[in-house]
Amino acid sequence: MIADAHIYDRHIPIVEELITRQEFEAPEFALDKKVKDFYQFTTESFKFDNYRFNEFKVKIPVAV
Repeated sequence: MIADAHIYDRHIPIVEELITRQEFEAPEFALDKKVKDFYQFTTESFKFDNYRFNEFKVKIPVAV
C-alpha cells in the first residue's frame, strides 16, 4: 500500500517508461514456519518464490 505517493514533473519520463514494461505475476511469500518466537526470525526466515522483475538502471530522484 502506498499512502502518500507523488509523481513530480522530473519523474514523468521515468514513470512513462515504467508503465510500458512487462508485468509479472506477484511472487509467493514464504515464511519459515519452524520459527515460533518472533525474536528468532532472521533474514533467512523469509523467502520470495517466483520473484521476477524488469531491469531498471536509472536512479529515481527522491526526497529523504
